[in-house]
Amino acid sequence: MTRAADPDGPIGVVAEGWEGVRGAELLQAAMPHEDVLVVADQAFAPYARRRPDQVTQRVAGLADGLIGEGAKALLLAAGHASFAARPAPDGVPVRGLEAGLRQALADAAGAGVACAFAADEVQTMVLARAIRGLRGGGTVTLVERGADDPAALVDRSRALAPEARVLLLLTPAAYVDSAAVRDIAGGLHVVDALEAAVAFLAHDIRRQRLLAHHGLRAGRVTALATRGGTTGFAREPLSTASAAVLQRRG
Repeated sequence: MTRAADPDGPIGVVAEGWEGVRGAELLQAAMPHEDVLVVADQAFAPYARRRPDQVTQRVAGLADGLIGEGAKALLLAAGHASFAARPAPDGVPVRGLEAGLRQALADAAGAGVACAFAADEVQTMVLARAIRGLRGGGTVTLVERGADDPAALVDRSRALAPEARVLLLLTPAAYVDSAAVRDIAGGLHVVDALEAAVAFLAHDIRRQRLLAHHGLRAGRVTALATRGGTTGFAREPLSTASAAVLQRRG
């Protein structure tokens, strides 16, 4: 869909679940006057277990729907959407979790990166392909997160990638405890992929002069969840209670 972005339009967020709510919170912290419209695609999650062509079609449909409702920019908060089903609408800035990979590689400055991810959120082969396409030096070691607590995740990352200077929390199940991971990371610099994606998108919005002109009013967040089958689906409000349950998932 091609159109001239309206600065007063919302920022759209495509997610699979609770990470969309967190993305909205980060966006409002960075740009408090912006409206945010989140769609959590619970009816089709997890994307990593779906056929790639289905996910691509689904994410494109969600993105077009958000743009049709006036979204001026898109944040992809889902791992598979960021790396394997990325939409490319004309005239609308789009950032996803790949921004975290870029940030981690830049911060490592040629040293190693330990990349924590969950296989349910992005397939290993998809992530490996993305790393090959972006890497400019240094090594990237994939660390699949299971039921690790933050201390166990840090210890396992150090064991698997002793040369790493940066720990990248790439997918939602990895970065749900990012504050706790930072507290115990010691000499490891921790990059939260969603935080990086929001920072890159905020820069795009400012550079393209798309900041909202709402005066002093605070931005509003509207969070929706999908329901229905794998082809057609409807949307309904994502309640505070539902968001809390989703947050406890990790």
